[in-house]
Amino acid sequence: MDELINSLEFKEIIEELKKNNFSTALGKTESLYKKYPDDRILIKLFASIYFNLGQWEKALRYYKEVLNFENQKFKIYCNIGVSYFQLGKINKSIIAFKDAINDNPNFDIAYDNLGISYLELGKYEDAIQNFILSLKLNEKNFNSKKNLINSLTLFKPKNKNDHILIKLDDQISNIVNDYKIKNFYDEKNIKLILEKSNEFINNYKNNIYTYETQIFRKNLENLNCSRHFKVFNKFNIIPKYCFTCYKVIFHASNVVNLIKLYFLFDNLNLKNNNIRKCIVETRKNIKGNYKGYIYCKGLEDAQEVYETVNKIVVNENLNDFKISIKHGCSEYYKIFPEFEKINFNGKQKFKYDKHWEIKEKLIDDEEPFRLEGDKKIFSKSISGLSLSDILVINNWINYAKITKDNSYKSIYEKKINKSFLNNILEDQLNSRSENNLT
Repeated sequence: MDELINSLEFKEIIEELKKNNFSTALGKTESLYKKYPDDRILIKLFASIYFNLGQWEKALRYYKEVLNFENQKFKIYCNIGVSYFQLGKINKSIIAFKDAINDNPNFDIAYDNLGISYLELGKYEDAIQNFILSLKLNEKNFNSKKNLINSLTLFKPKNKNDHILIKLDDQISNIVNDYKIKNFYDEKNIKLILEKSNEFINNYKNNIYTYETQIFRKNLENLNCSRHFKVFNKFNIIPKYCFTCYKVIFHASNVVNLIKLYFLFDNLNLKNNNIRKCIVETRKNIKGNYKGYIYCKGLEDAQEVYETVNKIVVNENLNDFKISIKHGCSEYYKIFPEFEKINFNGKQKFKYDKHWEIKEKLIDDEEPFRLEGDKKIFSKSISGLSLSDILVINNWINYAKITKDNSYKSIYEKKINKSFLNNILEDQLNSRSENNLT
């Protein structure tokens, strides 16, 4: 063992790992393995390297070997669980995370990962309880805080006294009723909501924050946008699904109007319960700072939604919104400018190319196969003000401060701590400013 550890080749592997050069480290490990076959240190290295490369089957193979000689097994079980999760074998991931907990009941990361697995299967109560268990062991576990907060937008647990974050969520949810707020577009009411919400948040001894810049109101449909962008980015083709995707898009003139749009979306009743989201724009080279989207399945649906929402906008005197209908995503337009053009009176001129189906299948074949019991559950968001909503709105206000949108002063002038924006959006904001896209 000493000979291996002290060898130049081994030291080179360690240096490559420090630089996250996993492919290079793998090649050097394979070479060294020929000299030291079946060495336990190298087996552990293989497991770690394949894990970091996302080669989950190979990672599993070596981690299972490591279990035969490792005394403290909880981290190994946890990595096995992550590997199974990535392969779509969710029930096996649950077993592995439970094994990790049995080996070390104080391992907070295992509880967090177990919660994520339960969330994937739509077992919300189990998910939330495991996030809570993780936080009881480590109150500073940001991932568990984030996962618990996000879970509360999908499900309200029966046991309301389990954790302070659940109490916070309840307190914020009750503000509207407690103060008998009916007009969500009145800036005095918005100010009251934000002040009371942040009072509750600031009373929590450990400040909480989020990296999110958008608020979703989801139905049970899976838009699967990440898959569609994989197809587009790899092959420069528009996925078939996107040809039926239309959006009613709202451009808000300032952050106050974006918050009003959030309340409009939250209280909106649509025939198809369309997915809606409000965002600050974080993409480079995409015009506009504040936006809202309502996702529609087909042009007819989009036109109906447009008419419905436009009536509300007119009736409520929300005159600072620009509303339009767009086809698919803006990213497609540079390569396929014809895709952007909408024929409102009949069939669209730009058609899906059937030859593209082969390329789409290549992407789909990369996805892990799931047994029926491992199938992902797509969740519906809960309407009404939540802790998550307020944290995102806080980020919107910080965004407004950075972009010198002073409208925020009419609704909230106090300092909001722990902004992620300076780190995440600095390059994006510079790019957008240079290209006059703000």
